[in-house]
This record gives sequence, structure tokens and C-alpha cells, in this order.
Amino acid sequence: MNLKNENGYTLVEVIIAIAICGFGLATILGLYGMGFETAMVSKNIMDQSLEINSITDEISGTLGDKSLLTLSEKVNRVLAKFPDYTLKEILKMDASTLYTIEISQHGLQGKEKSFFIKVYWRNP
Repeated sequence: MNLKNENGYTLVEVIIAIAICGFGLATILGLYGMGFETAMVSKNIMDQSLEINSITDEISGTLGDKSLLTLSEKVNRVLAKFPDYTLKEILKMDASTLYTIEISQHGLQGKEKSFFIKVYWRNP
């Protein structure tokens, strides 16, 4: 009998190679999904930061307006443009003209986030 020495892969080797490739592919796809989720969270944080900065700029811009008497009226006038935000509290820091304005955002899933804005305002 003449037995030839054949070179090639056995079925077990092929199955192991497919399993390794499958594990690597699953890992890469998992990282892709995690990266996509991180990008969405970053976008939401960026959008919220832009909104808060816009609110802060508009409040600072209305401080020189003499038509409204109180600081809370000025803040509420600005917040009327941003329906997700409400004025919670305005605190005056001692005898200075520094005020801390607390506004809250009613976001998705009913969560409420508070933001603090410090402004200098002299009551006319």
C-alpha cells in the first residue's frame, strides 16, 4: 500500500480558525456600537452646553434693559424662548451685586438637571 503524505488543514483546524475570526469580528462590532453610543452622548452634551451658553449670553444681554424691573422678570423673559428650562431660584450673594441664578431643565425620562449662572446686576 502506498500512503501519500497529504498537506492540508483538518476540519478541527478550520473550525478553530472560524471561531477565532468570529470572536474578533464580534469584538470589533461591539467596539463600533460603543463608539456610536459615545458619539451620541457627546453630541447631546455639546447641544446642551450650547443651549446653556445661549441662555447665559441672553440673560447677560438683558441686564442692561431698563424696561423690566426685577432680575427674575428678565430671566423668565429669556427662558420663555427655551421651553425645557425653568427658573428655580435667584440668590443674592451678601451685599454685593453678584447673583446666582439656578435654572432647571426637564429632560427626557423625566430627569431634572440644575444649572447655575452667576451674573452681576445692579437693581436700578
